[in-house]
Amino acid sequence: MFTKFVDLIFPRACGLCGQKINQRYTCRKCLNILEYYQEKVVFYPKNGNYYDKLLCGFEYKSYIKNKMLQYKFENKRYLAKSFGDLLAYRLKQYNLCADLVVPVPIHYKRDLARGYNQSAYIAKFVGELIDIPVNKNILVKIKYNQKQSLLDVNSRKENVKNVYSVVKGNLVKDKKILLIDDIFTTGSTVNECSRVLKEAGAKEVIVATVLYGR
Repeated sequence: MFTKFVDLIFPRACGLCGQKINQRYTCRKCLNILEYYQEKVVFYPKNGNYYDKLLCGFEYKSYIKNKMLQYKFENKRYLAKSFGDLLAYRLKQYNLCADLVVPVPIHYKRDLARGYNQSAYIAKFVGELIDIPVNKNILVKIKYNQKQSLLDVNSRKENVKNVYSVVKGNLVKDKKILLIDDIFTTGSTVNECSRVLKEAGAKEVIVATVLYGR
């Protein structure tokens, strides 16, 4: 009843274009546009990767790329709802489910500077839409390292080594974990996160990101 009241006073709008909508967080027009953006799906990846499955919703280009940049660097947090909606949409398409949703963490200094963890916000709405509990306190970043976007492929792998830790290992033991991030590029970050989750006893790690860059 409270949600209906809020929707009446503040009509729900598509986070991407602002068009008034009755349900979800993304309008049909935007979804149709994004259907032309190819997704990336890999089941049982090899080559030293610790995650078991990978799903990236859309290519990192033009329309949605600009929205992601606004979300990350222009404090447009409301876009997390649409990104969570879009990622949940892809997860449902491939029938991917898990026991627990865990976002990729950022260091507390970066959190203070930005004001929020962009992956945690997206994970929150993904969890709501696919009805899986979310815990943002299990996986933590314990070292303040250089930004990945400033480094080449080999340097990125070294940059994330031993910077993540699992705080509550009992909560991931024998569980299937859905690891959420905003953008997949080289995969170094999510692979390192998957490694520590596996070492803490996770049975399976499914990586899901909104976008992927070539």
